[in-house]
Amino acid sequence: MKRALIVAGILTLGLTAALAQSNIVAERQSLMKEFGAQTKTLSGMLRGQTPFNLAEAQAALKTISADAKKLPAMFPDSTKGVPKSDALPSIWEKKAEFEQIFVNLDTAASTAAAKITDEASFKADVPKVLQNCGTCHTAFRKG
Repeated sequence: MKRALIVAGILTLGLTAALAQSNIVAERQSLMKEFGAQTKTLSGMLRGQTPFNLAEAQAALKTISADAKKLPAMFPDSTKGVPKSDALPSIWEKKAEFEQIFVNLDTAASTAAAKITDEASFKADVPKVLQNCGTCHTAFRKG
């Protein structure tokens, strides 16, 4: 009986850990999708596909800044190699470099949100924000 309880306990802990791992991956993927939506808004304005809107631009930048603070913690070692994730092993191999990209993204987004007052300043500052996305995708994301 004791043995069955111990085995059941171990299985439960394993299942709980797997579920927690799955949840954190889903959470970070959700935040990444939110990044995508915000960068789509900003890119559309940069390309002239949508009209410049200061309030929308600042809201997008504030969201990016807030999410950039959350994301590094959502890549614990236990999620390395998880299926259905575009995260490359280089995230865990170059953790400091990966985390620095989010620091840079947060800084660029919050600086831009504070500096942008019109379309000209928007076009000058937003590319500095978006370059962080490209840097991360090149080094740390599949595809």
